[in-house]
Amino acid sequence: MSGQPEYVAKTAGSNSSQDDFEKVVGDAKMGVTEISAEDHHDFIGTLKETLAEHSLDPNFPADILERARNILNDDTENISPEQARRLMEEIEVEKQYLLNDSPYAEVRAVVDNTDDPDTPVNTFRAWFLGTICVIIGTGLDQFFSLRQPGIWIYSFVAQLLSFPVGVAMAKYLPTKSVSLFGYSFSLNPGPFNQKEHILITVMSNVAYGGYNGTAYVTYIFQVLKLDMFYGEKTLANSAGFQILLALSTQLIGYGCAGLTRRFLVYPSVMIWPKNLATIALNKALHNDNGKINVNGWTISRYRFFLYTFCGMFVYYWFPDYIFQALSYFNWITWIAPSNLKLAIITGSVCGLGLNPWTTFDWNVASYLYDPIITPWFSVANAAVGMAIVGFIFAPAMYFNNVWQGAYFPINSNDVFDNTGSSYNVSRVLNADFTLNVESYEAYSSPYLSTMNSLLYSTFFAIYLATIVYVFLYHGKELKTGFMSAIRWTNARDEHKDVHNRLMRQYKECPEWWYLAILAISFIIACVVCTHWKTDMPIWGIIFAVALCFFLQVPIGMIQAVTNIEVTNNVIAEFVAGYALPGKPIANMIFKSYGYIASAQSVQFASDLKLGHYLKVPPRTMFIAQTYATIWGALVSIGVNAWQLENIAGICESDQSAKFTCPGSHTFFTASVIWGAIGPKRMYGAGRIYNPLEWGFLVGALLPVPFYFLSKRYPSSWVKYIHIPVILYGPLWWAPYNWSYMQPCLIAAFIFNYYIKRRYLDWWQRYAYVLTSSLAVGLSISAIIIFFAVEYHAVNINWWGNNVPYAGVDGGGIGTCTLLQVPEGGHF
Repeated sequence: MSGQPEYVAKTAGSNSSQDDFEKVVGDAKMGVTEISAEDHHDFIGTLKETLAEHSLDPNFPADILERARNILNDDTENISPEQARRLMEEIEVEKQYLLNDSPYAEVRAVVDNTDDPDTPVNTFRAWFLGTICVIIGTGLDQFFSLRQPGIWIYSFVAQLLSFPVGVAMAKYLPTKSVSLFGYSFSLNPGPFNQKEHILITVMSNVAYGGYNGTAYVTYIFQVLKLDMFYGEKTLANSAGFQILLALSTQLIGYGCAGLTRRFLVYPSVMIWPKNLATIALNKALHNDNGKINVNGWTISRYRFFLYTFCGMFVYYWFPDYIFQALSYFNWITWIAPSNLKLAIITGSVCGLGLNPWTTFDWNVASYLYDPIITPWFSVANAAVGMAIVGFIFAPAMYFNNVWQGAYFPINSNDVFDNTGSSYNVSRVLNADFTLNVESYEAYSSPYLSTMNSLLYSTFFAIYLATIVYVFLYHGKELKTGFMSAIRWTNARDEHKDVHNRLMRQYKECPEWWYLAILAISFIIACVVCTHWKTDMPIWGIIFAVALCFFLQVPIGMIQAVTNIEVTNNVIAEFVAGYALPGKPIANMIFKSYGYIASAQSVQFASDLKLGHYLKVPPRTMFIAQTYATIWGALVSIGVNAWQLENIAGICESDQSAKFTCPGSHTFFTASVIWGAIGPKRMYGAGRIYNPLEWGFLVGALLPVPFYFLSKRYPSSWVKYIHIPVILYGPLWWAPYNWSYMQPCLIAAFIFNYYIKRRYLDWWQRYAYVLTSSLAVGLSISAIIIFFAVEYHAVNINWWGNNVPYAGVDGGGIGTCTLLQVPEGGHF
């Protein structure tokens, strides 16, 4: 096949162009009856090109690659005509997918390969609803971020709730033009469409959504202001400091994201699985093509969404409120509640969670990874890594009391002193929050639980493993991106797939726009760190932003392929601990620019890919993301300030509405451990945890042998070994455990292995709609439960709510530690 099929030019009118494409694919499937010499040569070239492009791609159809290898391994001059004909049909279809759709079934299932450039996007409805979603969603997200357990408000909720309002606005708003600031526009340009809706979703994405949102930045303000932490009122009460710090961290991430488009957005191999669920919900709401018989199912996607959404909304009341044993289903410990070792091994609360069936709660099953969105090979790799560390290394160390770990709970994320109590950081700090060395030596070194110490070693390993893995496995994408950067050309033109071709109808957002955002936010960062007493030098900002630049592309590539996000918060703290020793506030600021900016950059790149899939004009995306980022930062700061002033007992362990601030406590402890005490006193030569630094070398070397093995045996299971994902699995330990991974693994096997292979048509039509409906139903149910019966506690006191916490595992009997420190003594 040469050239470009005629259908791709027919961008206005999806039905005709889609019919053209299906005809091309149909003709390819009809095959050929004879193989000419010229066809034979082209055929062999096609096989070699396909293998070169996708040999190590875990998402590409493995059966086609295997048959291609078998033919090339034979005598290519004596290929059976029938054998060649059958394979050529399949290869030709895949070539059509490569150029005119997508070679990935999950992308083809939800992303259209056509576009109507006349569809209105930059509309009053989009901006109005986007603004409302950012304000309300960010406010709720910030409000619940201090609660344990937290309730995260994902963009699925904004996507669902904005749809009926958008439809109503299209029905009732006047169609006449309105002039504003010299611009004329219509309040109602026609039916509420998918592109408007996805723009609203993108604005919601960049403003909130858990630890990558602006809520993370507010941890700094919480630990500065509250007396239980630093009690540093000067910085904490300065609105200027808070606003400028939040804006600079978020916008630096956005400026960096625009520069990663050539690596993370344009290549078709960067599929970004989590975006596909968003698109599936969008299509179910806007473009539900009626009752089609799919594996015996004829229900429409929209009706399927409503049924599963309502089912989850009602069901979640049981594990979350009425029958909480369904959530923490630690049934093995009920047999012998006072058995310490049984709790350590099988407990869901303080133990390892080794249990064949651990929960009936979808929130628990999908907490680590969404098992429907995340590819099966990703979940399997993560589970292997988590199991190796959790069930081999950790028990061997714990039951032999390595590094005094047996005096603490095996799976705690707390930091301890030599009496087994939580580390009292106030005993080692001076009034200016620097380390008092004499007090530190008189008190105690900090100690980690067994699992927490292994977790940090895995953190050390994963960063170099990610860089090496991406260099080996994604070298082509890196080379293409760097070459386009060197030539200063439009990187979008380097990629010939249909989505990049369709996007050429829209003006590209110039690189200098993103560079301008980056420059402005860097200047703001310098003002923050010099005008206020943060102990953060200008070179520290440069160093932190350089760390963000260096890691964002490898981290983004891993997430785009596997749906696994490698966070660089620990390496940021570690580097700052050595670069700025004894300065905990500077350590927090460094982490803001090194980690939060990187996390935001990857999230922004993901949203740019979402706009790329839906053909939203790039310049409209730029304005919308910048606008939403600023609004999100301001709302988070305002809600956080209100919470700290008006919620009684905020961040106390017994706070009545469960606003115990687990993230704030972890953030504060990390700032003291890494900033005040410093990594040198914990991991330096001769220190107790020094052997854990071997993780850096292990991580750098581990991907290399598996890469060469996968090149040597490309048809074997070795190509599915993903070292960064294997190393990411153990990072969920402390405080989470296997009781969260087990149900996720089972669900991923059912949906992304068994159903996807046996019932692909059903999976393509319903799977992503299912996961979005479950997420929306769960989130809305959790919000209503909180305000209805938890904020002003209405407790149900019965066996089903008490049994998970009645034994050793839940803290009802004794402590979950193997060894007890003598009364009044220390180890």
